[in-house]
Amino acid sequence: MNEQTNDLTDSCINKFHELANLFKEKNKQYGDKDQLANFRNGAMLQYGDDSWEHMYETAKSYCLKHVAHVFGAGQTIDEEKISESLGDIAVYCIIMQYMVESNKQAAEKTKENDHE
Repeated sequence: MNEQTNDLTDSCINKFHELANLFKEKNKQYGDKDQLANFRNGAMLQYGDDSWEHMYETAKSYCLKHVAHVFGAGQTIDEEKISESLGDIAVYCIIMQYMVESNKQAAEKTKENDHE
């Protein structure tokens, strides 16, 4: 590996750790009762139910706000809040991966229960 590749790898790994810490800090705000309350409440307001599918759609909407900022007219690499928005997008993507996996597990459990 050349030095530039090592710099990229190290930088990305450091950013992943920073994002994990950011997630932990933000997650504390929701408390232990329902860590998905923000998505659950948003899904209830928008769709009338809090299924994994609708919480996922709600998370996409929240993420889209940051995507719109990054891709907005006049936004450049020098924009003050671009890095923060990119980090928020990454965290939302990880949360959505959790939702996809949870939905899959719930579907498999339902399928198992239907065969009993």
